[in-house]
Amino acid sequence: MSHATTIDEDIAPPSEGEIQARAYDFPWLYDGFNHLTRIPHYPYAKAPKVWALLGWIPQSIQYLICKSACERMLRNNTSPEYFPDQFLQGASLAIHQMLPLLATNVDRDPLRHMMTQELYDRFDSELQRQEEVKSDVSIQLAAVHDGMVKDVWVLLGPKLKSGTARGFIRWRWQSLTVALRAATDQMSSRDQVAQMMMEGVQFKVDVEFDATIDYTIRSKVLDQDMVSDLTRRPLLVRFETPFFEPAETMVQSRSMSRPHEAPIDWNWRVSDIDYLLEQDFIERRKKEDIQDEEHAQREMEM
Repeated sequence: MSHATTIDEDIAPPSEGEIQARAYDFPWLYDGFNHLTRIPHYPYAKAPKVWALLGWIPQSIQYLICKSACERMLRNNTSPEYFPDQFLQGASLAIHQMLPLLATNVDRDPLRHMMTQELYDRFDSELQRQEEVKSDVSIQLAAVHDGMVKDVWVLLGPKLKSGTARGFIRWRWQSLTVALRAATDQMSSRDQVAQMMMEGVQFKVDVEFDATIDYTIRSKVLDQDMVSDLTRRPLLVRFETPFFEPAETMVQSRSMSRPHEAPIDWNWRVSDIDYLLEQDFIERRKKEDIQDEEHAQREMEM
């Protein structure tokens, strides 16, 4: 499902001084690309043979390496105190506030500000349908027993609209996606590549809660509960930041007097619950990958 890529030997990661000059830290640049292998369709660089050995590494090990790199990137752009501990506390508070709003006959404006537009539209349409058939839907979070970070997703580089391929190279590796502008003669310049990668960044975090949930659907017409379920089960919630353009903007709210504290205006929103939109996400990735490969093939034939 995931693609991997390699970077040319001449494309070295930016130095520590270059990174600090931009007022943020992407330490995965030092070791993250050592784990990437090249998409063969893009004839821009010749990768060291040792990187081709990634294909022999089990996917489970690649997953752990990528997850660690993405978590480290997020932690170093907030603070060790914030991620994961303070983040998980805030995530738990958010779902306590959000789940009761997933109900009929309530003001859903607060819900609109807590969710991405795509997820809100999906819930809003279903809740409206329930109201039309005169059913009352209620979801209450009885308790959160634990929470853990399951996955961290990172998008780095220019923001590409769905279906965009021409003029760009998109690299995927596990939960990391890097987009670069296809600058031919400058592709071997580390400064040029680093600059393109810093054009934008977005983080997404999947949190798995161990929760007790009380879910009820009551028919007003029949005056009885059609569904009544109180159960303890895993609850998967995906949180995402805005897309920061350029990447420097993600730390602009950090106090100069307290540089190690997390930025305060990341405005995390819920973008998926229990993989409701995941299948759509996977299908979009498949289409994008096909379009990327077709575009690369056309470029090679020119």
